Amino acid sequence: GRCTQLTDLVLMFCRNQITGEHFLRLGEGIGRCTQLTKIVLHFEVNQITGEHFGRLGEGIGRCTQLTYLELRFPSNRITGEHFGQLGEGIGRCTQLTRLW
Repeated sequence: GRCTQLTDLVLMFCRNQITGEHFLRLGEGIGRCTQLTKIVLHFEVNQITGEHFGRLGEGIGRCTQLTYLELRFPSNRITGEHFGQLGEGIGRCTQLTRLW
């Protein structure tokens, strides 16, 4: 389904077995929630490698009303090369006033 009226999304999945593959669908889902103004994603201590960060960035980039974005991914397997794609998506959020 589509959450077309959803404005706040807070997901906290700490100490799980979440991998980069899960971000493929997460990014697609977030991209359908175009009215989001606040996104908080905490994925501490998982198995995320970062290959699908680009898709997450694409989804976030579709949230044109987004003003607040908080991302926490410590203790995963993400390397610097993956953050460029995520950053490209975030860069499309022209209403963003707060980034954590």
